[in-house]
Amino acid sequence: MRRVDKLGRIVIPMELRQKYSLSEGSEVEFIDMQDGIKVRPTAPFCRICGAAVPDDAQLPLCERCLAAAARSHNAQ
Repeated sequence: MRRVDKLGRIVIPMELRQKYSLSEGSEVEFIDMQDGIKVRPTAPFCRICGAAVPDDAQLPLCERCLAAAARSHNAQ
């Protein structure tokens, strides 16, 4: 649980910032849902390195990490 300060700010827990590759300057959007507020990064990102991922990507991985995963799989 986090508290909202007098300027309306909240701190996103470190584990979530790391998981979603959020760092200082990252953009997030706030979506008004019927039962609360949804906060999400504004652009798709690679779950491994945090790089941008095309909107139409089937997996949440950038091309570099996807290629590395394929090489690793083929090496097995």
